[in-house]
Amino acid sequence: MSEIPSSTPPNTGPEVGRGSMLLLRGGLIVASLVVFGFLAMAVISLLNDDDAPSSGEATTLEPTDVSTDETDGGGESDDAGEPDTGDEAGDEASCDAAAGDLEAELDAFVDEAIAFIETAREQPFLERPEVRLVDVDTMTQIVLDDIEFDLAEDPEEAAVSLAFSRALGFFGPDDDFLDVYNVFVSGGVLGVYFPRTDELLVRSSGELTLMTKATVIHELVHAFDDQYYDLNAGLDREGDASWAYTAVAEGSATYVEDLWKEGLTSQEQADLSAEELAFDPGDILSLDFGFLIYQTSVYDAGNAWLDARIAQDGVGAIEDAFRNPPATSEQIIEPAGAPGLDVIEVAAPEVDGEILWQGTGGQALISAITFLTDPGYDVSQGWGGDAITVYLDPAGNECLRWDIASDSVTDAAELLAGLEDWVASVSGASVIDVGELVRVDRCA
Repeated sequence: MSEIPSSTPPNTGPEVGRGSMLLLRGGLIVASLVVFGFLAMAVISLLNDDDAPSSGEATTLEPTDVSTDETDGGGESDDAGEPDTGDEAGDEASCDAAAGDLEAELDAFVDEAIAFIETAREQPFLERPEVRLVDVDTMTQIVLDDIEFDLAEDPEEAAVSLAFSRALGFFGPDDDFLDVYNVFVSGGVLGVYFPRTDELLVRSSGELTLMTKATVIHELVHAFDDQYYDLNAGLDREGDASWAYTAVAEGSATYVEDLWKEGLTSQEQADLSAEELAFDPGDILSLDFGFLIYQTSVYDAGNAWLDARIAQDGVGAIEDAFRNPPATSEQIIEPAGAPGLDVIEVAAPEVDGEILWQGTGGQALISAITFLTDPGYDVSQGWGGDAITVYLDPAGNECLRWDIASDSVTDAAELLAGLEDWVASVSGASVIDVGELVRVDRCA
């Protein structure tokens, strides 16, 4: 695809530890904010699962990777010249037994989870997805392999996507996709669903914990929705519309996951919360904050939007949301029936340079980049429409020009002031009033 700032995930539905999310928001804004985990989705629609290798092709590791200090990940002796001793053979047998027990426990829970989802959604699975438990290194390698494959498959699209990420400031001027996603995935991805193969990967350290079970539930809902609604087709939409569709998918999965959690005992709920808060986010806080917030926003906004619809129309609202998805992030973020939800058409801004892509950013993107200076999202409210041009200037720098319309003069003034605060916190950016539009310029 040639559109760039769509929010299509590398593989639909990766989950990031909720402890990471608490560190992101809880340490920076009031503690009363509701905290959700976030989707390791690319800001760019890089990945097309139609031709990507399956996760089974990306790695030869078994579904569960359980090893002892005496063996490496492949089960070989650390000292290749020494034969196995009886103790080592016993350890290996014990390891195999533990792996078999975990697989049996996983299979039993998947059956339980499928039955729960079918009851909650009032429809059956069309087929049983494969679920694999993998360690963090395996999870990271599989996702990075898919990203690398797609970068190689369409280098022109990859260059466009990278230019957008750098020009907006989501990536540093020297960052590449593998740089960012190595940190992002290893820092907290808990699970990933591959629509093309119906395969689920869930991160595990060798136990089927409550957080692992919650991730299995969440990802199985993505598999369920994919069987009925073809998630890839929806995520193939451009820019802001793709973010909106992703919010629908995450709202659906989170709704069922929350139903499952409500069925836990009080002690289990406390144990799950403790496990989430103990999750190690690694170096994820070294990434751009706006990039991370853009990922998180599909969770809380999508969940709140879909919960409200379900409360009014029942579980059938989920199907309607997939069949008739919202066109903009504003329609997800703002209350239903709020004034100003009609989109104002904005012409793609003219630039001096080689145009790489033109499309729409949306209210969610404005909210993400201004979050540190506007955690209440006041700046982005009143968004009316926008257009972005990503280009290479005559010197070869990766740049963007973003024209944004507002619903009222007051909204435009608030937007301009809020973006001026953002500009003061980043390098290479400027914002001006251009007639009835607010214009952002930035080069990496």
